Amino acid sequence: MNVQVLDRELDRLEGLWEQGLSDTYRSYLETVRDREPDMQPKLALAAALIEMGIRLQGLGGHAAPATTLLMGDLCLARASRLLADNATQAVQVAFAKAIEGLSA
Repeated sequence: MNVQVLDRELDRLEGLWEQGLSDTYRSYLETVRDREPDMQPKLALAAALIEMGIRLQGLGGHAAPATTLLMGDLCLARASRLLADNATQAVQVAFAKAIEGLSA
């Protein structure tokens, strides 16, 4: 994923990049090395956005303030679009099950 694409995906989420999203992205990038090279950054970013979105929304715990919930929604929406555009149905289902498990 080139810098322009990454910048587009992070539009309005730049602050989160400095608050740990970049570290989470890099850690997921290590776990997707078995995927096609052009898919690796997209899957890693989707996973990082999902983790950040769940954390921001406080899923499974107390609800976050409205502005924080909206940022979490934006993270989850971006991740969903990345997966819909780039991942197989099996990968999309696996992500959905992981989110369901974390939010229960």
